[in-house]
Amino acid sequence: MLDELTIARSRKHIQKYYKATIAQLGGFPVRKKPVSVYPDIDLSGRFPSYDKLNDEIVAYRLSLFNPSKYVKDEFKSLYQTTTRDPFTQADREKFLIGMMKVNFLKRLESSVKSFEITMERTITKIEGLEGKIKNFQTMPKQHPESDELEIEFDDPGHDEELEEAMLVGGKFKYKLEHLELDHGKNWLKDLKNDKDQLCRLFKAAQDVSPDTDAKLAELKKLIAAKVAKPTTNKIGESNKKVLVFTAFADTATYLYESLLEWGTKHLGIHMALVCGGGDTRATFGENPYDQILTNFSPRAKRRAQIPNMPQQGEIDLLIATDCISEGQNLQDCDYLINYDIHWNPVRIIQRFGRIDRIGSASHTVQLVNFWPTEDLNKYINLKNRVEARMALVDIAATFEDNVLKNEEIEDIISEDLRYRDKQLLRLKDEVLDIEDFGDSVTLTEFTLDDFRLDLLKYIEANRAALEVAPFGLYTCVPPHPDYMVIGPGVIFCFRQEGQIVGATDAKSGPSESINPLHPCFLVYVLDDGNVRFGFAHPKQILDIYRILCSGKGEPYTQLCNLFDQQTNHGSDMEAYDKLLRKAVESLAATFRKRAAAGLQSGRGFVLPKEQDQVQEKTDLELITWLVIKEGA
Repeated sequence: MLDELTIARSRKHIQKYYKATIAQLGGFPVRKKPVSVYPDIDLSGRFPSYDKLNDEIVAYRLSLFNPSKYVKDEFKSLYQTTTRDPFTQADREKFLIGMMKVNFLKRLESSVKSFEITMERTITKIEGLEGKIKNFQTMPKQHPESDELEIEFDDPGHDEELEEAMLVGGKFKYKLEHLELDHGKNWLKDLKNDKDQLCRLFKAAQDVSPDTDAKLAELKKLIAAKVAKPTTNKIGESNKKVLVFTAFADTATYLYESLLEWGTKHLGIHMALVCGGGDTRATFGENPYDQILTNFSPRAKRRAQIPNMPQQGEIDLLIATDCISEGQNLQDCDYLINYDIHWNPVRIIQRFGRIDRIGSASHTVQLVNFWPTEDLNKYINLKNRVEARMALVDIAATFEDNVLKNEEIEDIISEDLRYRDKQLLRLKDEVLDIEDFGDSVTLTEFTLDDFRLDLLKYIEANRAALEVAPFGLYTCVPPHPDYMVIGPGVIFCFRQEGQIVGATDAKSGPSESINPLHPCFLVYVLDDGNVRFGFAHPKQILDIYRILCSGKGEPYTQLCNLFDQQTNHGSDMEAYDKLLRKAVESLAATFRKRAAAGLQSGRGFVLPKEQDQVQEKTDLELITWLVIKEGA
């Protein structure tokens, strides 16, 4: 169905297979090296630095979200979770508090205004809880509605990762009479301490105005420089367009309102705002979402063919959230600013893909990234630690039978996050492609139509020979001199025993979400034991097969003779046994890693049943193997 309904083409894929089309459409623009900006927060220097605030926030208790800590001993049994669940409600609250702290930092990284809004909302929640507790203490019988307390871990910034975390374990209700409110473990005292800490930060954030906002000042410099020295595109037109992305709607609104008079009067440009939920504004044309994007990118959006649209004038500065990070052609622009960094690097690539598109009239495209600090280790370590634990809680809440132990899952998730962060840090110096994130499942993996047509033709021409062919067939081929990525080694093709190719029963779905070739696996192992491509890279391995084998009807006799000589006609296979073991180890490791990544992607993901999961002990059939060998 995906083959019939989708066309999935990456930049590298198009460059490789559609060279003639690229030439006709004008090609891709050249990616300039990204520019990294590390702004301060407050020009006056009164607001604490990001690093200092990071250390401070980590130490906060946020007892507002930790009522389980104050349950009286005689009532603790009433708040125990099921015996099957390895996590208590106290664990959940601890991890969610960690997520709230991360959210504070993400909001500060976005803008001091977003941080101010978050502080104010959290303080208001604390004050509401204090009032509820005091009403209960004063007249408990007159306020029966106050007897039951439900803590809501809301997210004022509408952060998708945090919203997902808030679902873990559902909402939990407490009776105030079961809690230590003002003696022993004094909740009211701890709430006041939390409020005092947050009030200091709220007032400090309030004191940072648009005139003293150091990050906003850096943004204005970049926009002003672009407008003052616009680039010239391939058709001789000047281009002063700037696209600014931010993760949060209130940051986008703050930027629009703060830049409005300066941009329109001082720079003389039109600007617009596009946020999810319908908040759209513009100084030119109509406000609807589609019209704003068309007026920002009239050539790519073919405005000339839309009679009811203005044909003169256009928008040069667009401030947007990730609601337009996918599926939009905005390549009239050649300059994109990430005002905050989305911590999933794939999202950054998607944002840049709005202007880095085939058919762009621009010679080059520029990416500018605002980073909260030059030393990201503190933030990354905190976030990864919390996310790994949150993923464990989510798994415990949604899966009853899981072959992986909690510690193992945490290690795998942490490893995946470390890998993702390495890719994120690479964005300081280069623009990455989706293919650089080979351990995530992408739509292009399910549309292997480039190879399927070749396969069908081959099957029709060789059906009789294939039907009688035994498992374990192999041959030897030389590396290709034009492709440095192809080195001496072996490509193994396995099939998981007990699994049927093309099965459509319910159990095949989860496995196919991890491995698009299920139940078959391709692994390319080099002679030194390093895995060049695991089963997460089916396209790359199939490309190598095509390069080395397509159209070759006769064996490379000299290489086959050399193989026989080195293995004593197959009786000494120790070297290839080692490569085989490396391939199987790679299968198990990649399967676990992809399963963990899938669990983090959303609640719709389902782990395959235990017997369908791939481990070192899983029974695999060796279907074929291709020996890539250099001559003597």
